[in-house]
Amino acid sequence: MWRGYKISTGPLDFSLDDSTGMSCGVMNYELGVVSSEFHVLVRFRRFALQVKALGIDAELMAPIHAVLKTEGNILPDHSFNGGLRGSCKVESHKMFSAQDLRIEILPGL
Repeated sequence: MWRGYKISTGPLDFSLDDSTGMSCGVMNYELGVVSSEFHVLVRFRRFALQVKALGIDAELMAPIHAVLKTEGNILPDHSFNGGLRGSCKVESHKMFSAQDLRIEILPGL
């Protein structure tokens, strides 16, 4: 609820944040594990349209910058089972503070 309006965020869009050029990972074959950090952008396109229709500054709905940290095991084909899942460290945003926002990416089915 926001000022008496019930608003659904709708689907969230995740994409790599190419502006940082800093996504990286390490494959430790000795231990058989991988750790990686993906710099990502989180967008709420439908929510942004609803907010704009209410006359709220669209700048409040700018993408959220975050760092997704993943870990997993190295598989026989040299891929890893960590994928794009895990906890995100969130940067401050005009609408959400980093302390008030939590982003978890769950494994797919």
